[in-house]
Amino acid sequence: MQTTVLQRVRRIDPATDTDDVVDVLIAAGRVARIGEPGDSSQWAETATAHVIAQPDDAELVLCPGLVDVHTHVFGSAGVADIDAIGVGAGVPTIVDAGGAGAATIDDFVEHRLARVDTRVLSFMSIEAAGITDTTTAHNTTRTTAEMQTASLDDFLGATERHSSRVVGLKLWATVSAGLGWIDHATNLSELIDRPLLVHIGELDSALDQAPITGDALDRLQGGDMVTHCFTALPGGLIDEKRTIRPEVYAARDRGVLFDAAPGLENLSFERATAAMEQGWLPDSISTDVHRWASDRPSVATLPRVMTSFLALGLSLRATIERSSVSPAAAIGATTGRPLVGERATLSLLSLRKAAVICSDGTESIRGDETLDPVGCFIDGDWFPATTEHRRSDSVEDDLTPDTMKFLRRLGDQLENHRAHDSRWRGAELHRLVHRARVETGVSICEGLDALYGGLSVEPTLAAGWLLEGMGPEDSIERLRLAANR
Repeated sequence: MQTTVLQRVRRIDPATDTDDVVDVLIAAGRVARIGEPGDSSQWAETATAHVIAQPDDAELVLCPGLVDVHTHVFGSAGVADIDAIGVGAGVPTIVDAGGAGAATIDDFVEHRLARVDTRVLSFMSIEAAGITDTTTAHNTTRTTAEMQTASLDDFLGATERHSSRVVGLKLWATVSAGLGWIDHATNLSELIDRPLLVHIGELDSALDQAPITGDALDRLQGGDMVTHCFTALPGGLIDEKRTIRPEVYAARDRGVLFDAAPGLENLSFERATAAMEQGWLPDSISTDVHRWASDRPSVATLPRVMTSFLALGLSLRATIERSSVSPAAAIGATTGRPLVGERATLSLLSLRKAAVICSDGTESIRGDETLDPVGCFIDGDWFPATTEHRRSDSVEDDLTPDTMKFLRRLGDQLENHRAHDSRWRGAELHRLVHRARVETGVSICEGLDALYGGLSVEPTLAAGWLLEGMGPEDSIERLRLAANR
């Protein structure tokens, strides 16, 4: 394990209100020594250590490891490169928000996360598939009765198998989902003793019904988290008159938490300013980065969202707290702290005094400080930030005799399915994928590598729903070609 010396870094630990400039030694996975600036020149370890020194034009800020509690890295909304928004952006831990459900979380963990360096956790969807093009509560034409749910045994089994990954459940508090969906999620949450992550903000611009946000908030319990707390969409927490809903105060009194996640259109600077002027601050800051938001500079990574909050007037200490230790505590995750003896899961950021323009998609504001990632540590291992991160989550597409046999078997089963059933539905296709995999003796990772690689597609969408979207003719033809190339 690498030994690293950090010279003249600004150490910020919100829990102890520490803010000072120090030299730091990281060894054997922990913060081994902290001294005054210049002390490291006398440390014997410095001679062979990886040394990171503060540049002349910026401050290096060492803080608890950042935790992006709302991202999308699986399902139809998933970004292609997990590490680009994780360790490549100075963020050791990210949480996928509903991409996987009970029917797909095995694939998410065993295949999608098999080769990434970032620590990835999951707010598992209460829909069986998770987020797909055809089965998600984001589809505002669907009703509660039409949403696919897993059996209780499947749901509990998935949670038990991945208990270290599943930190809670994701759902949507929208008119199309309905209050019954929230009641269902609340019951599931109590069964597994994990909180809810609840989307608020109506996505249907033609909505002709009153939003259900107030009633939804009344159903939430301490530890549940509401995301998009500064959205200007219908159903938001702050109305156009800058008034905060009374149910918001009541929910916070019960211990409900509130997360600021921009995504494409869910951080209104006007609403955020109004709330902050009234002394109402978010409990956590995240990105809601997804496939369609990843190219927007203001939301592409957690340090960029943090920069927006600095421009809004939140202090550096408060911004770091809400991007690291606070979300970690909310989901029961661990993150390091820059104190002697602590596990070295830390983020290193560059703070520059420079003009910056931040945008919420409608309004732009000017700030005078910018936070950029330098890198991060996970239990002492150093990962430098980079805009050209190695695609550690790309699939291996070299087929073996066993995986070619799997693709042929899957093609045969799909052909038989098409001949006997006119429906072409993701859930049944997903079962066929794994039946063919088990029958041919290949692992989840081997089988899905062969499937995604053979079809030349990104490994973000769950296999059955990928085939559903491709249609029977295209799926079968391309599998045959891949298996016989």
